Amino acid sequence: MANPFIKEADLIRMTMENVRSFYNRDKGYTIAPMTDDFMWIGSNDFQWCEGLDEFLRVTKNEYDEPPVLLSDEEYHLLFHDHNTWVVYGRYKATVVLTDGTVLHAHVRGTYVWRRIDGELRLTHVHGSHAQDIPLTQSPLPQQRITQNSPYFDFMKRLDTINSINTEKEKLSFRGRDGMFHYINAAEVCYLKAKNQGCIVCTENGELEVSGLLAAQMESLPPQFQRIHKSYAVNLAHVASIRRFKATLLDGTELPISKEKYMQLKKALAK
Repeated sequence: MANPFIKEADLIRMTMENVRSFYNRDKGYTIAPMTDDFMWIGSNDFQWCEGLDEFLRVTKNEYDEPPVLLSDEEYHLLFHDHNTWVVYGRYKATVVLTDGTVLHAHVRGTYVWRRIDGELRLTHVHGSHAQDIPLTQSPLPQQRITQNSPYFDFMKRLDTINSINTEKEKLSFRGRDGMFHYINAAEVCYLKAKNQGCIVCTENGELEVSGLLAAQMESLPPQFQRIHKSYAVNLAHVASIRRFKATLLDGTELPISKEKYMQLKKALAK
């Protein structure tokens, strides 16, 4: 890029395209702007790469995995001088494994671009997963995971440390229209009482169904807990709790009644 004036919008676009190419498994596009001494720091211990060849070696297993869906992307220019630009951003990465497991990772990154011989080159990326401190310490996997392990096997097992396994069967709800709707349990975030029925809040929207919340609870698996007279939550979607409020992975906040608080805390600890 010979133009001495770099537009912020162009830099943001280049960063976004580079991130997307990585998750789309387009290796050639990903490494094209990287320098030979490119430095990558990932969120896991073995993801420390000094040099482009080392980056390709460490990420080899990831390029053998299927593409990942990105959402909620945002990037901003943090700093720049005559020859250096620093961009920061975040996004949500979602993948469905062959066994039906859905993994969500909220990733934050810093991207350092430099002008070298008139062209913008990517010299450093530092990425990390947003991971709140768990309420209790769960046992670590028995087998140590390294860069030789399948990447999504690593992510799946890491996910079990700080989240609750979600059953894979579909749940049945009778809508206000009289039709039965079948939804994967993992997709249901919470239920909210409304008049003589409920609203089922999922990752993809809302569904108004017949039947009181108490009646719905009788047919839901144990991962769903009543936390309030008007709310029941899927424990797998709870990111954190405090008196007397639960925050879900998507940022939604739900009330917790005083008598349900310790019950919810114990359920999450299990």
